[in-house]
Amino acid sequence: MHGEPAHPDHPLDRGPLAVLARWTVRRNRLVLAAAALFAVVAGLLSSGVSAHLGAGGWIAGDTHSARVRGMLGEVPHGGMPPLLLLARSTGSVDDAAARSAGTRLVEGLRHEPGVTAVDSYWTGPLGPAAKGPSPPAPDPLLRSTDGRTALIALWFDADHRDDLDVTERVLARAARADEPLETRAAGQSAVTRALQLHSERDLLRMELLAMPATLVLLLLVFGSIPAALLPLAVGAVAVTGTTAILRALVAVTPVSAFALSLTTAVGLALAVDYSLFIVARYREETAGGLSHDRALIRATRTAGRTVIVSAGTVAAALLTLLLFPLVLLRSLALAGLSVVTLAATASLLIVPAALACFGERLAGRDILARRRRAARSSARWHTLATTVMRRPLAVFTVTGTLLLLLALPFRDVVLSLSDERALPAGSPVARAMQDLRTGFPQVGTEVDVVLPDWHPTGRDGAARLDAYARRLSALPGVQGLRTATGTYLKGAPVGALCDPGAAPAATSPCTGLRRFTPPAGTWLVISAEPLPYSPRGIDLLHGIRAQPGPAPALTGGVTAEFLDTRDVVLQRLPGALAGVALGTLALLLLFTRSLFLPVKALVINVLSLTATFGAMVFIFQQGHLRRLVGDFTVTGTTDLMLPLISFFLAFGLSMDYEILLLARISEAYHRTRDTTRATAEGLQAAAPLFTASAAVVLVVLLALAATEVAMVKGIAVTVALSVVLDAVVIRPLLVPAVMKLAGAANWYLPAFLRRRLPRHPELPPPRHPTAPVAPADTGAST
Repeated sequence: MHGEPAHPDHPLDRGPLAVLARWTVRRNRLVLAAAALFAVVAGLLSSGVSAHLGAGGWIAGDTHSARVRGMLGEVPHGGMPPLLLLARSTGSVDDAAARSAGTRLVEGLRHEPGVTAVDSYWTGPLGPAAKGPSPPAPDPLLRSTDGRTALIALWFDADHRDDLDVTERVLARAARADEPLETRAAGQSAVTRALQLHSERDLLRMELLAMPATLVLLLLVFGSIPAALLPLAVGAVAVTGTTAILRALVAVTPVSAFALSLTTAVGLALAVDYSLFIVARYREETAGGLSHDRALIRATRTAGRTVIVSAGTVAAALLTLLLFPLVLLRSLALAGLSVVTLAATASLLIVPAALACFGERLAGRDILARRRRAARSSARWHTLATTVMRRPLAVFTVTGTLLLLLALPFRDVVLSLSDERALPAGSPVARAMQDLRTGFPQVGTEVDVVLPDWHPTGRDGAARLDAYARRLSALPGVQGLRTATGTYLKGAPVGALCDPGAAPAATSPCTGLRRFTPPAGTWLVISAEPLPYSPRGIDLLHGIRAQPGPAPALTGGVTAEFLDTRDVVLQRLPGALAGVALGTLALLLLFTRSLFLPVKALVINVLSLTATFGAMVFIFQQGHLRRLVGDFTVTGTTDLMLPLISFFLAFGLSMDYEILLLARISEAYHRTRDTTRATAEGLQAAAPLFTASAAVVLVVLLALAATEVAMVKGIAVTVALSVVLDAVVIRPLLVPAVMKLAGAANWYLPAFLRRRLPRHPELPPPRHPTAPVAPADTGAST
């Protein structure tokens, strides 16, 4: 492209992108002022968004377990209580002082807005107000094995189950408990609150760590401070705009707090990529002899096409996340689509406008120009590609074997869902949850069984429920069962049976069992001995589901929610992957006008990501290299969301680099008609860009990996490994080897497609294969 005449009718100066570039160049100050105003307004609108985001969304809706959760949520004392308080006494919880303090605390908690029911060791399920002539008998299940800790269970109003304000008020009151009691919070609501607080702190920490290091790297890449600020400006517009969109979305749909953390990292990464593409192309065009304005139009026309296709592939991958009925994944999809669209739009408007407004002061002054010219003149990437293509089969075999070896640990993946162990081990909530499992082993492993629209009416109904409860309680791993007919252990009732249709006396032990026959149906709660995600826990759930009941039964609880979510994800996954593949192939077919190159890009990216997933299992499931990535709790399992989210994020970044490389190789091939030469020249032009981008993205991801939440740390480290593997192995080694092996097949396109696909005026007319081509001036260094 160097030395081409600046003809006004040149194909590269026509088309929608060229029109946009001319308009942006003419109205550059207006564009910059509008962008600044947009960022300020979006920042104001998104103020306080973290307080409105939730840390949940891991459970699939529209499943049997979700239906059980919804049914029990409408019932006082229904299902697993969202909040548990461990009340620790200096002596025994049976002492008069502890009992008096506990009773006062429970009475105060019952009057908190949003709290619908409270159970405790001292007051029983109905409390002192309904105790009759004598206080209720203490429930031994709500006292720890050492006798010094009592459990207080709280249920919230269904409209407030996702509102952490109730939890905040309850914990504030519990902190003022009278001596000799000291309370600690456990349960899902406490874990959600802790995850939210950690996410907010981690986001601030990431910004404090990433921004200075990113600015230094951008200075090395762009060569001047004003130019280095361009990607940060584009990123600020994309991130603040997306945050404002999330703030608006929370009014109509739940949004996960994880979306905010990941959006910031992805937005900054894409802003760096897209800004770098345009600035580097602008420098290349000015070095080739074009005037300032013509270079801007040409850079926007060529690099802008790469930006649009890249954003399209990332958006296509994120769009498929909407297929999964999980709040977390849909939040990431909506946030990701917003930040990708805004990053691409901002880069196509802000970067040309800034270059037009400030000209040489912004992009032309390069404090590292001499070093950069020396690096380009060395043509080391050209030499590397040529060396690889001399032994393409050997390089392909070695790199392919390496990727397969890295992928091997993924065979041993054991899926689960995150629990309190996603928090740092020193977190008060994590310690309270561990003490809960130790002192109250029957709590937190419950399996809920609901018989919708069925009630044990009459003697026949009570007998059928009794027989069903006996069978369930006799299953291996069941510690006990409670339902409307009584309490069961090892296939037999404990004490006298209760008649669900009779009205028990106020002091009768059957009084507390009336909650098991709400209007929605009949409820049985099973205390399980195995941990929820363990193989024994899963086998027990299958055994429960296999037992015939008096009516069709639905199962809920932690294990059921995990299995239902896993089944839904695995059921929707093929469609999502097919959508990603078809969308990517279609865009790359239009971009490259080749059948082989899109398939090659897709296969290589999948191979690279599989290798990354093997490393993910090796580190986070098996617990290796913990000192390198930071401390976390090794659970022996991998969260179901970790490979799923990592795949879509890493796939988008990998395709970003692939599209840049394909664009440069395609341009070189249309000049030379020589695949070997085009590949070497394309790598020489693109490698400084994607390695510089990878370095910046790596800094952002490693700052995000400093998080204390294991899930976010896992995503950040996994995507960072993918970026490193992509920049070090895939693009400089595997791609040239495959291009050489494929030869002329790289450019094959059937005649019927050639006639139907639009021509690309961005590509210059072919040159004679022997015509010399000047090395590309990328304006970036590694």
